[in-house]
Amino acid sequence: MTLNDPGKIQGPKLDVLFDEMIAKRTIISIYVVGTGFERLTCIMATEQSAEGKFLLIDQPDEFGKTAGQSEQWNLRFNFNGPDQLEYIFSTRGGQYSGHNLKVPFPEYVERLQRRKDFRIMTLPDTKLIFAAKKLKGIIDLINISLGGAFGTLRKHNQKDISGSLFKLDQRLYKLGLVFPADKDLAEQVVLINKAEVRRIEHDKERKLYKYAFEFKEIDKNERQKLTQAIYHIQRQFLKNR
Repeated sequence: MTLNDPGKIQGPKLDVLFDEMIAKRTIISIYVVGTGFERLTCIMATEQSAEGKFLLIDQPDEFGKTAGQSEQWNLRFNFNGPDQLEYIFSTRGGQYSGHNLKVPFPEYVERLQRRKDFRIMTLPDTKLIFAAKKLKGIIDLINISLGGAFGTLRKHNQKDISGSLFKLDQRLYKLGLVFPADKDLAEQVVLINKAEVRRIEHDKERKLYKYAFEFKEIDKNERQKLTQAIYHIQRQFLKNR
């Protein structure tokens, strides 16, 4: 892309974008490049000084253990914009500022011409239940979006299985997403008509398998329930920041 590419937001429009994100407390994903560290957070404020312009990012838990000393951070961010397109930007360097991360203002934010279902970390005890004729089990979910879910296989009813329980691209039918109750909402169950296995990860140290599923078929009313459940997770996340 060139600097005049409409897919790049920069200059005064960049200030407007970040001001709106701060006002709406837009959830963003922060990734420490070169590590497996990825968390959800939000932009708290912008700051102008003699050294330049900065973003103040709410510091995620355990960030310091992974990112280490300041001035050396290579960070990548992504979020869903108001048009439901994916937005990304990167920063290098920065420093700790209280509970915030003070990182350089990016030169631009790139708007990708594709829609993306934003992934959000699930609350404890969120799970996916599958029950076919001969195959039953539970997956503890790690994150979820309107388009799919990722989690760790906790238990199943198959014996003498030494490798992965599922195969890549395997189809599963009639699954249930269970969102635990809390003080604001009763337990929610969302039914997925069909899903496919899109990624398989093997944690050799813990002898666990993790699976990413893509939701292929879901009724309209169930999709609405899933949307409400995800919004509720976002509200709980923001409430605890």
